[in-house]
Amino acid sequence: MLAGLKKLNSERFLSGNYELNWWVLLDLDYSATFDKQVLDEKIKEYAIGYCESEKIKYRPKTDSYAIMFEKNSETFWFHMSKEHFEEE
Repeated sequence: MLAGLKKLNSERFLSGNYELNWWVLLDLDYSATFDKQVLDEKIKEYAIGYCESEKIKYRPKTDSYAIMFEKNSETFWFHMSKEHFEEE
């Protein structure tokens, strides 16, 4: 699934478009965030790209990707564990 996403420049991942409560913007309840199939469907539908999380300036992390989404003309991103994508 990650292979189907465009690799984005780390400068696009700003504090202003980081979304802590991302599941709300994806019309999910919190319990659905633990369901890999549900998340994969949302990634296919709304994700526009990704970046290695350790390369971004705002909230860098290891062992995760920063995934950029666009929904209802709103662009936002959040971290997802690399482990989520390893089972593909």
